[in-house]
Amino acid sequence: MYDLLIVDDHSHLVDSLERNMPWEALGIGKVHKALSGEEALEFCKSYPVDILLTDIRMPGISGLELIGQIKKFDKHFKSILLSGYGEWDYAQEAIRQQVDGYLLKPVDHEELAGMVRRLTEALRLEWDERGKQQKAMSLVREHMPLFREKLLMDLLQGRRLPPGQLEEKLAYYQLPFRPGDRTAMCLLRIDSSAEELNWQDQSLLASAVVNIAEETFADSFHVWHGRDAYEHEVFVLKPREESWLAQEPDPERARQQSLEHLASRLQHHVRHFLKLGISIVVSPWQAMASGLRGTYRDSLAVFARHLGGETDLFIRLRDAAAPEMPYRIHSLYESPSLIQLFEIGRWEAISAKWDVIFQEVTDKRMESRETLLELYYHAMGAFSFFAHKNGFSLHDILPADPDKAGDASRFRHMRQLQDWVAHSLERLREMTKSEWNNEQAALIRKVRQFIADRLADATLQTAADHVGLHPAYLSSLFKSKTGENISEYLYKARMQRAREMLIERPELKVSDVASAIGYHKPQYFIKLFKEHYGLTPQDFRHQSS
Repeated sequence: MYDLLIVDDHSHLVDSLERNMPWEALGIGKVHKALSGEEALEFCKSYPVDILLTDIRMPGISGLELIGQIKKFDKHFKSILLSGYGEWDYAQEAIRQQVDGYLLKPVDHEELAGMVRRLTEALRLEWDERGKQQKAMSLVREHMPLFREKLLMDLLQGRRLPPGQLEEKLAYYQLPFRPGDRTAMCLLRIDSSAEELNWQDQSLLASAVVNIAEETFADSFHVWHGRDAYEHEVFVLKPREESWLAQEPDPERARQQSLEHLASRLQHHVRHFLKLGISIVVSPWQAMASGLRGTYRDSLAVFARHLGGETDLFIRLRDAAAPEMPYRIHSLYESPSLIQLFEIGRWEAISAKWDVIFQEVTDKRMESRETLLELYYHAMGAFSFFAHKNGFSLHDILPADPDKAGDASRFRHMRQLQDWVAHSLERLREMTKSEWNNEQAALIRKVRQFIADRLADATLQTAADHVGLHPAYLSSLFKSKTGENISEYLYKARMQRAREMLIERPELKVSDVASAIGYHKPQYFIKLFKEHYGLTPQDFRHQSS
């Protein structure tokens, strides 16, 4: 039921409308009254109404002005204007104000009733739609932390978004970050396991650490958190504009000192409250869009060099750089891996990934023997996985010259390896096609044998069940390989079998032949046989004897 407000400076008209209209039958639960625009406006500020029925011309605030004032704070009500004859200027303004109804005085009760019914139905539909939108927005808000974390993980894994699209996503996810912001990263590793602390839920332990971290950083920094595939906690930080850091003579130095101080305090809090050791890598500041992926990658590399018994590490990324270390081929290890791509048969993606890998090697001038061996053994591992998964021998899929199939010394430079990889991929792809074609041919033979053995009760469904395929897929496959539908093939096989039985088994009745090939109505079989051979079964038998 809806609320309606009647506004007119003539009290007798207001009272008459209140008494004489069947409001409840029209979906109106409460009828309110006001004798001026000012009174109506104050009422609507405290008690929102669904339908406003107001006179146009009143002392003080007019009906049109009243509607305009209410729309400033309430967009979801319907309005009906009442006017006398000769007020066309008001009617035009009513159209511009997008008034929902316009009635002339004296008010026709049936016309008013029809208009109220229309408006209550419109309100119902709007509220239904608004309810769906609110439910959808509620779900979005509920899952917003997951959306934020997913976006962060995508960026850390190297997904590149145009600055405009990234900015839109950051704003939509209500993250106070922009692509050009200077940000820092803290990569956190929990050194103690849940079992050591007798905790049953590892995620609860990690959540407790995250809560402490966010509280520790919150006063000085905006925090964007995510958990990576290695169970590291990743915190991207941006200084708050209102924090004391912005007032420092050297803000960059102050930000770094504050970040390192708070990260150290975080270690202390976790150790004190959770009796737990954590290690942290703290990065310097850089532009978020261009530096996020590299900072994360370098931080992971630092942890990878400290996988032993060392715990409670506090590492400044800029101090941990090791220029003497060989360059890591990042595209080789980025997800999806070569084995993952082989698993799902993404041949274009596999070739594209190798192109990117070799391009990175060229760009970084990494054409060393060590790099060549690293790529070679990765290729051999992926090829071995593919071979064993598909029942091949590794020697089956590698190019000729089996004596050197597993010998990397045959490659004198990177271009030879690149050509070998490309040739091997093409061979794998062709073998896969050939094997699949052989499998399909065997499947067609199996279907035909099934029809021959079960001619009396064979159908598309029973044939599909026999070979373990969906009927629609089997029908399409059979058509593409044989040029005819299974139903056509089954019909021809039955006619051929009928022909043979009529010649070879003269003692059989026509009805017995029909039943033997799956037709339980002899007359239907006779009709089909004549259409196919031009003779009835009996005439065919006489002619053949």
